[in-house]
Amino acid sequence: MRSIDATSTGPRWCRLLLVVALLLGAAIGGVSVPTAAAGASESTTLAPSKTVDGETATTGGGATGTVTDRKNTSVASGGVIVELYPNPIAAGNEGEYLIVDLPVAGNWTLSDGYYDTRLPSNVSGRIALSTAPNAASIHVDVLVHRLPGYFPLSASGDRIVLAYDGEPVDVVAYERAREAEVWNRSWEGLRGNGWRPYGYRPHGSDSIDPSADPANRSATVEAFVLPDASDAPLSAIEGAEDRLFLAGYTFSSTRIADELIEAHRRGVTVRVLVEGDPVGGFSAETARTLDRLAAAGIEPRVLAGPRSRFAYHHPKYAVVDGRAVVLTENWKPSGTGGAGNRGWGVTVFDRGFADELASVFDRDATAIDAVPWRRARETVTTHEGGRANGTYPTRFEPHRTTASNVELLLAPENAADEIVERIDAADERVLVTVPRSDGPEWRLLNAVIRAAERGVDSRLLLSNAWYDAEQNEALAARLNARAAADSIPLSVAVTEPRSRYAKIHAKGLVADDTVVVGSLNWNPSAATRNREVLVAFESATAADYFHRVFVADWRGGSVRFPIGITGGLVTVGGAALVLVRRRVAFA
Repeated sequence: MRSIDATSTGPRWCRLLLVVALLLGAAIGGVSVPTAAAGASESTTLAPSKTVDGETATTGGGATGTVTDRKNTSVASGGVIVELYPNPIAAGNEGEYLIVDLPVAGNWTLSDGYYDTRLPSNVSGRIALSTAPNAASIHVDVLVHRLPGYFPLSASGDRIVLAYDGEPVDVVAYERAREAEVWNRSWEGLRGNGWRPYGYRPHGSDSIDPSADPANRSATVEAFVLPDASDAPLSAIEGAEDRLFLAGYTFSSTRIADELIEAHRRGVTVRVLVEGDPVGGFSAETARTLDRLAAAGIEPRVLAGPRSRFAYHHPKYAVVDGRAVVLTENWKPSGTGGAGNRGWGVTVFDRGFADELASVFDRDATAIDAVPWRRARETVTTHEGGRANGTYPTRFEPHRTTASNVELLLAPENAADEIVERIDAADERVLVTVPRSDGPEWRLLNAVIRAAERGVDSRLLLSNAWYDAEQNEALAARLNARAAADSIPLSVAVTEPRSRYAKIHAKGLVADDTVVVGSLNWNPSAATRNREVLVAFESATAADYFHRVFVADWRGGSVRFPIGITGGLVTVGGAALVLVRRRVAFA
């Protein structure tokens, strides 16, 4: 909400004069006096838009909280601070900038209570402003003008006033700005505070069909788990005729690379995007795989460098013609190769969903931090890693069915909010399997606890990997003790693979008949700093499929279907199962 905080800075008599001026303006011109500063937790009311010099600009007319003077109503009310970048990854924050919309040229000024500067008097429309235009120009798509005076943006917090003829028109107040994060006014309406990683653009802003409602999308889906269905990820990308886009954190699977190269030779458009600086460094296997793709005529890209928008590019998905596969596992032998991890996956057979995910890929792969592999290769230092060569039984075959409400979830956009909503809506069961989770203070886990407090049977299954086990066992003990003390149906366990897989790497949720599968680890950084991709959908049979896997993993090896059913279990033709109101019975 755009506003003026008339009590925050300046001498007492100046503040009193400003209050009087605002009240007189309200009385004469009928203008409301706003009450909260931009950047606060309240959502911004977005104004209509118009085109100014080829750029989309926010108009002042109708925007809640616009502060004007009667004499400026027709010329200055559209003035607005659009974007701030106070804390770039550079010495001395060189390259910081702000973007403003100026409806007319004239006597525009900026002030933060310490410094004041005039804006160029002969410009209007959407412009960027910086004390170092050359450095800032690499960050924005509009012309950068040099600020005539010294006007630094404080990374520790600031309150910036845009004024016309000395009268305040817009204010943005913010607290400490994280490194490489940008504030944009329009993002405040997207369930956030307006701050996003550098280079972020909200998904859907250039959607293929803005009138479509993905929440009502029905589609055929195939649910599968790894290592059991180790051929499912390969099957999902085989036979591409038009496009094959693969996104991942790492990529070292020889057989997946073989399929990409064959598709490229058939004339399919093949594109690859992976993380350029994974934890622990770049593996030699991934480097060799990308080298091989590049030699075959495919140009992989990596997200890397000081202008990186995300802490990590962490999704695992592929778009193949009119279908898409979303995974919890990396494109490597231990993941999609079925040689190690317990993972979940879903293939969605729907052109609209595939197009939506393809638009995410295109945006990420063409942004400023997407570097061609051949260029990145010159500076990449690699390390040799261990090789996964485990073999495991196939106990759970893929399950194909029709799902409703098939939705794409993304981080840092809407994934955490959507997960919380689905858990909050659960009445019967909440089953979560993740490698690790932050404590109950973290909003996702807190939603699981709330579900248990409502009487929903809630379970959390965590990894036994050596680097997670101690933390996970402590969390399990803490939450199980709380459940016992409060007499709520909440249980937490650390898995025992028993030769069925090496470790849990899945990130999956079953909430009643809703399923969520994707790359999001349950910690705040993943939800707010990483690029993550998930799919959510509703299907009773798919939810029960993952439920059976969950129960087997919980019990450490049994693949029976130990679900106590309140309403009954009906077997039709020896194959079809119809399940109604049920509660989970765990050993």
